[in-house]
Amino acid sequence: MEIEFLKMQGCGEDTVVMDCFKQPKPKPTDLPGLARKILDRRRGVGADSLLLLDGSGEHRISVQCFEAGGEDVPVSGNAMRCAARYASDSGISVEEKFAIETTSGSFTTQIIDSANVRVDMGMPLRGRDGAELREKPLESFTRALVVDDRQVTYTPVSLNASYGVIFVTQFDFSFPRTARTIAANPEFPDETGICFAQVYNREELRLRVWEAGGRLGRKKGSEGLASCTGAASAVVASVVNGFTDREVFVHCAGGDLYVQWGERDNRLQLTGPATYVFTGTYYFEEGA
Repeated sequence: MEIEFLKMQGCGEDTVVMDCFKQPKPKPTDLPGLARKILDRRRGVGADSLLLLDGSGEHRISVQCFEAGGEDVPVSGNAMRCAARYASDSGISVEEKFAIETTSGSFTTQIIDSANVRVDMGMPLRGRDGAELREKPLESFTRALVVDDRQVTYTPVSLNASYGVIFVTQFDFSFPRTARTIAANPEFPDETGICFAQVYNREELRLRVWEAGGRLGRKKGSEGLASCTGAASAVVASVVNGFTDREVFVHCAGGDLYVQWGERDNRLQLTGPATYVFTGTYYFEEGA
């Protein structure tokens, strides 16, 4: 089976895009194997995820996402921007603002310019209890835990993933060792990531994220280049702690993201780049 594909990337997170409007979608039983092979960085195309775009029924644009281990996973913010950019450029959508349906719900996307796409990330929740999180004067959102005989304060925020946001004045410490130690604390469930944020001013912060692992083929516990949910969570935490305004540029290792947290609708809008890398043809043996 010949598969025409595009490789795209958003802030360093790369994805292989397959347009199933133009070519047959592989059988469901073949998709995990296809993902494992095409995403292999030594023997395949190599990427963090495989996106399959199609449309059926009431959903004009649907995206299914697979990670390098062959599992069907939620679409990340970086990959969602790539899907939206391609859908717009290829004529799948002729609108500036349109919805993309995924296995974890519908996401509204908006084409900002030739390089940047905005994604509605939804409403933030209060960590484990799942209640909607809103800024409230005089209310404390922080929690504390003891790590290496030192008290560490953090702000728990959840979107489609959970994060503990820790504010630092400098990154003058061993990031992997410190992040790994904090993430191992019983206070954090296995799938909780740790965000370290350094506030520059009311409109900018620097972010480093220790991902929980288990998605996109990453080994358990590793630093991400640019986590969209991490960036959005860090902005929520910085606002409720009084450190920044509601519109913030987040500087990540993989690139810059712009996060807006609406005061009235309580929704998070994240804007960032989505760019093309190359196109090609992949030869896949069905049923193998």
